[in-house]
Amino acid sequence: PDQRAGGCAGLWCVLAVWQEDGMKVLMVEHFLPGSVYTLELCRALRTEEQITIFCRKGAPRPLEGVQWKDKLYAGGKGWAEALMRYGGGLLALAAEICTGHYDVLHVQGFKDARYEIPLYCKLKRHCGILVHTVHNLLPHEASPRDRRLYGDFYRVCDLLVVHNLYCRQLLMDEYHLPPEKICVTPHGSYTQISPKEHQLHTEKTEFLQFGVLRRYKGVDILLEALARMTETQRSRVHVTVAGQQFPKLDATDYAALIREKGLEGCVTLQLGHVPDEALDALYQEADFCLFPYREIYGSGALLMAYSYSKPVLASSIPAFEEETDGGCTGLLFPPEEPDALKDAILRAADWTEETYTGTQSHIRQLVEEKYNWKHSAECLAEGYRNAWQRKQR
Repeated sequence: PDQRAGGCAGLWCVLAVWQEDGMKVLMVEHFLPGSVYTLELCRALRTEEQITIFCRKGAPRPLEGVQWKDKLYAGGKGWAEALMRYGGGLLALAAEICTGHYDVLHVQGFKDARYEIPLYCKLKRHCGILVHTVHNLLPHEASPRDRRLYGDFYRVCDLLVVHNLYCRQLLMDEYHLPPEKICVTPHGSYTQISPKEHQLHTEKTEFLQFGVLRRYKGVDILLEALARMTETQRSRVHVTVAGQQFPKLDATDYAALIREKGLEGCVTLQLGHVPDEALDALYQEADFCLFPYREIYGSGALLMAYSYSKPVLASSIPAFEEETDGGCTGLLFPPEEPDALKDAILRAADWTEETYTGTQSHIRQLVEEKYNWKHSAECLAEGYRNAWQRKQR
């Protein structure tokens, strides 16, 4: 691909698809190092393609065979400096797209979609195919304008990547997109984790709900479920709710709610950023992970639980039905029903060691067969090639 002349798109395609050293991919990621999804994916994808990651300043990590360009906005003091650095990062990205002769421009997410989506649409002609990973179909607080903006972008892209069949069907139904334009690439489990042997707690079963606190994640439903238990039932369980909370996204005073419901003895609330060492300790200590979500397109936190071989209690929304293999990795319960969640927690607290280790074995098998980065990279590489071939017809 590096030998191509700048203006001949057809020649680019013929040369790139059949290059033994893979296609030349520019992966754009605003959220490294906080989000390691792209790092994990590219660690496996680098054996298939030539990868350059365009990221925020200070984000690159050692990864042999991958080039880094850290020129995106990484935070600035005051709106004027922030605006200048954000704009400068986008200008550097535009220059890279125009001069880099990339076969694939793969956008993982947006810092501000209002500015970045029009930029990608305008620069699309400078790359072979435009690809976007649809981690969420829409922002969780989407406006009608967001719906139009994202819908237009989805139609412009040559390939959309989703993590499950549920999201694929949503894109087809809501945006009338052809199925061949959507590539299902399962989210891998995290490789930096080394789970230890774990035995169920005998006195109090330990439950963990981890992640940024948002209303759709149903922490209030969890607290109501615990409040409906008798004192004897609550004495058998302990729940940790840990993660950052941003008032603009969720202003609920969960500490006050815990006090109001008299749950101080069975709920620990840890607000704020959880360092890696503390996060590892939280997961290692937990017996089960909780997902009482109202809705979700897919959950990296679920794969984090799988990385630790932790059985999950999840609401039976479509994404979780699929990604728990119909509940085989734990227990499912109807969404937004505190009594059903209460019953699921108490059932889990009654599990035998045999039931627990059997479920862990199913989790490990599912990860080995489906939720691993090698499989993700193979699905994505095939998606790239199919999209390129479609574009040439």
